[in-house]
Amino acid sequence: MDQIYAVVLSYKRKDLLKRCLDGINAQTRPCAGIIVVDNASGDGTEEMLLQSQLPNLKVYVLSHNTGASGGFSAGFRIAYQQGADYIWMMDDDVIPEPNALEELLGAGDRLTAKGHPYSFLLSRAYTEDGLLTNVPSVDTRTNEVDYENWPLLLDLGVIPVRPATYVSILVPRASLQRHGLPLAAMFMWGDDTEYTMRISQDAPGYLVASSKVWHLRKVSGSISIQREVDPNRTALHRHFVRNELFIARRYYSRRRVVTVFLSRLILAARMFKAGQTHKSRIVVRGLLESFRFKPTPESADAPVEALGVTYRVLSPEPSSQKPYDTVQATPVATSPAIEAAPLEDNTPKPDRSNMRVLVCGSGGQVGNCIVNQAASFGLEAIGLSRQALDITSATQIREAIELYKPALIINAAAYTNLDHAEAEVAQAEAVNRDGAANLAIAARQAGIPLFHLSSEYVFSGDSTAPYRETDQPMPNSVYGTTRLAGEQAISQTLDRYLILRTSWIYGERGNNFVKTMLNLGSKTEEISVVSDQVGCPTRARSVARVFIELALRYCRDGDLKWGLYHYSGAAWCSWAEFATEIFREAEQAGLIEKAPRVLPVPSERLPRAAMRPAWSVLDCTLIEATFGIRPKHWREELNHVIRRMSDVPAAPCGPAPSRVPFRAYPFAITDEPAQLNVSQAVSQS
Repeated sequence: MDQIYAVVLSYKRKDLLKRCLDGINAQTRPCAGIIVVDNASGDGTEEMLLQSQLPNLKVYVLSHNTGASGGFSAGFRIAYQQGADYIWMMDDDVIPEPNALEELLGAGDRLTAKGHPYSFLLSRAYTEDGLLTNVPSVDTRTNEVDYENWPLLLDLGVIPVRPATYVSILVPRASLQRHGLPLAAMFMWGDDTEYTMRISQDAPGYLVASSKVWHLRKVSGSISIQREVDPNRTALHRHFVRNELFIARRYYSRRRVVTVFLSRLILAARMFKAGQTHKSRIVVRGLLESFRFKPTPESADAPVEALGVTYRVLSPEPSSQKPYDTVQATPVATSPAIEAAPLEDNTPKPDRSNMRVLVCGSGGQVGNCIVNQAASFGLEAIGLSRQALDITSATQIREAIELYKPALIINAAAYTNLDHAEAEVAQAEAVNRDGAANLAIAARQAGIPLFHLSSEYVFSGDSTAPYRETDQPMPNSVYGTTRLAGEQAISQTLDRYLILRTSWIYGERGNNFVKTMLNLGSKTEEISVVSDQVGCPTRARSVARVFIELALRYCRDGDLKWGLYHYSGAAWCSWAEFATEIFREAEQAGLIEKAPRVLPVPSERLPRAAMRPAWSVLDCTLIEATFGIRPKHWREELNHVIRRMSDVPAAPCGPAPSRVPFRAYPFAITDEPAQLNVSQAVSQS
């Protein structure tokens, strides 16, 4: 059965919220979960919800009010990431009839049976007086003979509409996969219009006549600054003006844009003439903001923290545990285990308004993810690939810093071919050692910090306990030796640096073990994989998130607990165990027809030029104690990666999955049972 999550956005209307939740709980078609997004109400809403006995209710309390747009965006991403097949979205002043959801789903089934795709389904909304409200616009797009097509499915009780509001709207998962999330930057008014316009470009949305809800609006009628009497809301009308122009630019003709602009300009002039100068200025401000307002959609798996908030999860069900868990995205109490290196008196103070970071190695897995995610968190990432910036050239580095003036540098560039490094020692040293040294010197001259990605290959792999930051490095390969030399060059040059060691990087894109396995698994029935090398698989996206989180803290706070940290996926496994789990997940997701059999073999069966550590497990307790960053289990992360791979549409559309294209490195496939060359599976940083 489809997983349907009801999502309710609430702000300081706990009495209405209770009625809304009672209506959802009384549905003839029950929901798999009910999610309430509390937009920092602070009016007793939390207490009311904790006392409720509603099954499957989770409450997400945002740290501050993100506006209706941010709240709805948070609700969509939470439900999507919990696996919802359909998201039933509404405000807290919506009271659904008991069969409202069942009728929406029934209409969807009838449309599917007739071969008509849909982007969303909408209930009819009424005021307490029984008057129609929130009436969507009929989709008047024409058919093959140039007549309006909206009466086509009247026999099914549906009318195509575009746009619509979030008053009882049912959005299938496919719409979010294809078109991403609502634009949180719109703050309020118009985000529902923009979103329903966006997701209905290919398939219509439909108003379902038999699905009915009550919308108990405090203020009826269209939005108008002229009629606005609440002084607290008057200033917010600049969002309405700005968003109206933005939507006109994106979805309508140039003539419509000019008409909207002139009508608002005339409105401002009339109000000014009538002595309503304050309201007139608000309209003008909205018009001016519209010229530079160009938000872009986020993908549906973007985290809630990307909205610039933290959140708490309340559990209203009786439990012996704490009533809520806290998800931290801001600095927490730090451990004294690492003391911040003292800053020299002449160290330039950071410009708190500068949120620009220079990312070296943006063509690799982690660098690409940093560039791809940074904008969602408020950072401006300047991604430079090897072709754009050769870190072995001190001159190029200096020119890049002078050009972009970043607040800090993140180095994700490295020479990562283990076996070739044994013969190409000079090339490996030039990038991993000298390149890191060049960046450190340039960062010191510019008075900015350097974040650097390193590897678990600095250790020999002879241990049986997870390696700590204080353990003595003893690399047993050229690659590991050059990585350690790069770390030492940075620590000897800079006071303000952060080195992050990680292991076994993989992700949805790029050259990594998961992609290699899926490639081989679709072509053979047996694969031999080494079983005596143990490590912690780590998702590239998670490593990028660590860098972004710490960069944000520095840009906002001006300081960090500098030093060396370990971060990798929680728990360890062998390469063979990892491969087995990859195939199991891929088969369930439909990426491969049948999982091949994994044959565990010792390393001696697959001799390589460079020695691999038998033990590549890192202790990550220090980064958790210092920054509150806790690694996720690699199985959970792998599930997300495989699921994301299966969700990617065949043709590019909606929000781009990556702002920087990856290079693909194909592997040779023989007719014999595949034997994995582990060096090929080591991911690019």
